[in-house]
Amino acid sequence: MTHFRRWINPPSKVSDLWLGKHCVMAAWLGLFLAVISAPHGSGFILCWFKAATGLPCPGCGLTRSLSCGIQGMFVESFHYHPMGLVILALFAFTAVQSLLPRSFRDHLTRHMQAHAAIVHWAYIIFVVAFVTFGTFRALHHWAMIWSGGILPPTVLQQASS
Repeated sequence: MTHFRRWINPPSKVSDLWLGKHCVMAAWLGLFLAVISAPHGSGFILCWFKAATGLPCPGCGLTRSLSCGIQGMFVESFHYHPMGLVILALFAFTAVQSLLPRSFRDHLTRHMQAHAAIVHWAYIIFVVAFVTFGTFRALHHWAMIWSGGILPPTVLQQASS
């Protein structure tokens, strides 16, 4: 229970949730992958979870969504992952702010700290929405696969070996 309370209570430096070093690295990596990836996929499954189970993980489709979003294909981006455009905006904001002068970043950090409760709850809502979407999508796929008797190719390959 203490881990849950620690997660719910704002950290001492709330800006680290969105602008910390790990977030900046993830943002730049996500933008890089979005730029170099084909918008409609590469033809093979990158997600180890989907490859093993046939079910999508919460992040499945995110790279294609980001790639479509970078190229202005917003409807396709939403189709691949509904949170892709939000994540693309967060990645762009996080990456751009890392290039700005230290004085601006310090001002942004102070502003976020002054509104720590709002920033922290936005973070929690984002994480809960992301996980909830992924869970419902996986459950929907599972129900479609097993109620219709349709097995994904990965399960068929495993059953035949």
